[in-house]
Amino acid sequence: MLVGIFCLKLVFLGNSQNSEIDDLRLTVKALPNDTTKVLKLIDLSYRYIKFQLDTSLVDGKEALKLSKKLNFPFGHAKALNQMGLVYKSLSNYDSAMIYYNKALVMFDSLKIDSEKASVLNRMGNVYKRFGEFDKSIECFMKSLKIYQNNKDSVQISSILNNLGVLYYDMSNFEKALEYQLLNLEISKRLNLTSKLHTTLMNIGNIYKDGENAFTAITYYQEALSYFEKSSNNKYDKMLLMHNLGVTYEKINKLNEAKHYYKKAIALEKEIGEKEMLVFSLQGLGNAFVKQGDYNTGIKYLEESYALANQIKDVRKQHRLSNNLYQLHEKRGNYKKAFYYLKEFGVFEDSVYNLEKKKQFVELEQKYESEKRLHQISILEKEKEIQQLELAKAEQDSTRRKFQRNILILTVLLALVFIMFMVYENRKRKRLNSILKKQNNHILQQRAQIVKQNEELFDANKTKDKLFQIIAHDLRSPLVSIDSLTQLIPFWIEDQDFNSLRKLSKSLEMSVNNLLSLIDNLLNWALSQQGKFPFKPETIDLADISKEILSIYQPIAEFKKIQISCEMCKNSYVDADKNMVSAILRNLLNNAIKFTSENGKISIGSTIENDIAHIWVKDNGVGFSPENQKRIFEIANGSTNGTRGETGKGLGLFFCKEFVNMNRGDIHIDSEINKGTTITFTLPATNILSN
Repeated sequence: MLVGIFCLKLVFLGNSQNSEIDDLRLTVKALPNDTTKVLKLIDLSYRYIKFQLDTSLVDGKEALKLSKKLNFPFGHAKALNQMGLVYKSLSNYDSAMIYYNKALVMFDSLKIDSEKASVLNRMGNVYKRFGEFDKSIECFMKSLKIYQNNKDSVQISSILNNLGVLYYDMSNFEKALEYQLLNLEISKRLNLTSKLHTTLMNIGNIYKDGENAFTAITYYQEALSYFEKSSNNKYDKMLLMHNLGVTYEKINKLNEAKHYYKKAIALEKEIGEKEMLVFSLQGLGNAFVKQGDYNTGIKYLEESYALANQIKDVRKQHRLSNNLYQLHEKRGNYKKAFYYLKEFGVFEDSVYNLEKKKQFVELEQKYESEKRLHQISILEKEKEIQQLELAKAEQDSTRRKFQRNILILTVLLALVFIMFMVYENRKRKRLNSILKKQNNHILQQRAQIVKQNEELFDANKTKDKLFQIIAHDLRSPLVSIDSLTQLIPFWIEDQDFNSLRKLSKSLEMSVNNLLSLIDNLLNWALSQQGKFPFKPETIDLADISKEILSIYQPIAEFKKIQISCEMCKNSYVDADKNMVSAILRNLLNNAIKFTSENGKISIGSTIENDIAHIWVKDNGVGFSPENQKRIFEIANGSTNGTRGETGKGLGLFFCKEFVNMNRGDIHIDSEINKGTTITFTLPATNILSN
C-alpha cells in the first residue's frame, strides 16, 4: 500500500490548531466583502476539509459567490479549485471534475501556470480514482512540466511521488521505482524531512511487492528513523509498522513480524483505524500459526474475523473465514470448521461457490459420520444397524429432495420462458398497433397535403384570373379618362360648354367605375386576410338605399335611366352595414351599366319568415343561361355595357362573398334583351316581427 502525498491523511488537530482556525474565522467575519475576504474564505475551506467537510463546503461556496459578485477572476478560479477538492473529499468525483475543469480554463486564460499545475495535479488524482490511468498520467506529466519550468523542486517532488504511486497501482513496479527514486533524491537534497519517511515507505512497498523483501526492509528501517526524528504522524507510522510485519513474515522472520504487528495494532487501536486493525490481527495470527502456536494464532484470527464482521468488510470476512475453516479442519475441530466454511460460503462468489459447496457437503458428511460413530460406540448392535439404515434413508431423502428441486427449477424456468414469450407477443402486438396508427396518421397527412395542394392550385388560378381582371378593369376607365381629358382644351377654346357638361358626366362615370373597382379590390383583399371588419348591426334598408341612390342618380340621369325605390317600410336587417352598402352599390352599378337609355331600374325588398329579400331589377340587355351559371365567379371573359363599359363580374363575385358572410344567399334571374333581376337575402331583425 503506497502512501500518496496527495492523499488526505487522518489528522488530529491540537488545541493550537483549533485556536488558529477560530482566530481566522473571527478575522473573516470582521472583513468587508472584498478580495481579501475571498482568499481568507478559501483558506478556511482548505483547513476545514481535513476534519469538517460540511463547513468546508459552505466556506467554499461563499468564496465562489463573493468572487463572482466582485468580478475577481483570480479568486473565482481559486474558489473553483477548492470546490473541486471539497467534492473529491466527499467522493463526488463527477462534480469535482466539473469544478476542476472550470478552474483550469480560468487559470489558463489568466496565464497563471503555477495554479494551473495545481489543478492538473488534482485532476490526475481524480482520474486515478476513475481508473483512467492514461488521463491521470497525462495530467501529472503536464503538471510536472510546468513545475520543472518554474524550477519548483518541492512540487516536482510531489508530482514524482504521485506518478510513482500511480504506476505502483498499475503494477508497473519498474516505472514506479524510477519515479520514487527521483523523488527521494530531490527530498534528500532539499532536506524535506516531512516527505522523506513517506517516500522511503513507498519505495519499500515497491520492493516488498516486487519480491525483494530484504531491500524493502532496508528502506522501511530508514523511514522509521525519520519518524523517530521528525514525524508525529501516527497514521503513516501505523502503516509502516504493519508493512514491516508483513515483510518480515514473508522472509519467515516471525518474531520480528510479531513485534511490528503488535506495534501496528497498538497504533491502530489508538487512532481507531479498524480496517487496518483487521489486517494486522490477521498477520499476527498467521505468524503464531506458522510458529505452531495454533491456539494463540486462532485467537487473533477470530478477533480479526469478529472485527471484519463489525465493519462489514466482505472481502476480509471471506478471506478470514476460509483461513479459520482450514485451521479448524486441520486440527480436527469439525464443528467450528463447518461453521466457518458455512460463513465462507456466504461470501463466496457464484463460480467459486460451486467448488466450495462440494467441500461443504464432504465436511458435513464427515461431521455426521463422526457423530454417528460416537453414538454407535455407546449404543447396542441393533441401534448401530438402525442408525445405518437411517443414514441410508437420509441419503435417499437427500437424493429425492435434489430430484424434486431439479424438477421445480425446470418448471420455474419453463414458466419464465412462457411468460417471456407472452410478454414478447404482447410487445409485438403493441408495436404493430403503434405502427398501424402511425401509418394511418401518415395517410391522413398525405390526404391533407393533397387537399392543400389542390386548394393552393385553385388559389393560384383564382389569383391569375384576378390579376387579369384588375389589369383590364383598371386600364379601361383610365384610358377613357385619358381620352376625354384630351378633348377638354378644344371644347374650352370653342366654348362648347354643352360638350364639356356631357364630358364631365362621362368623366364622373369613369371615375365612379374606377373607385368602385378599387373599393371592391380593397374589400376582397381584407376578406382574404381575415382582416375585413365584420360588425353586424341593425340596418334600415330604406336609409341605406337612399344614400346609394343619391350617389348613382346623376349617373343614371346621364344615361336617361329611371330608378325607382320600392323598399318596404320597417325593412330592418341584421348585417354589416359596409358590406350591405358595397353589395347594393355593385348591383346598382351593374344595372346602370347594362341598361340602355330610357331604361328602368328598380330596387326594393320584401320580408318573409324573418328573411329580407332585397332585389335590384332592370330591363337591360340581360344574360344568357351560360353566363348566369358563372355570373358570381371570377370569369375569363368580359361583358360590355350599353355604352361600351367593360366588366368581368368582379363586383358580383364580391357581392356573393359579402352575402355569404352575412348568412344570406344570392341568385340571378335574367333573359336576353328583357332584363335582369338579382335577389339576395339577409336575416331580418325582431323589429320587423314586432
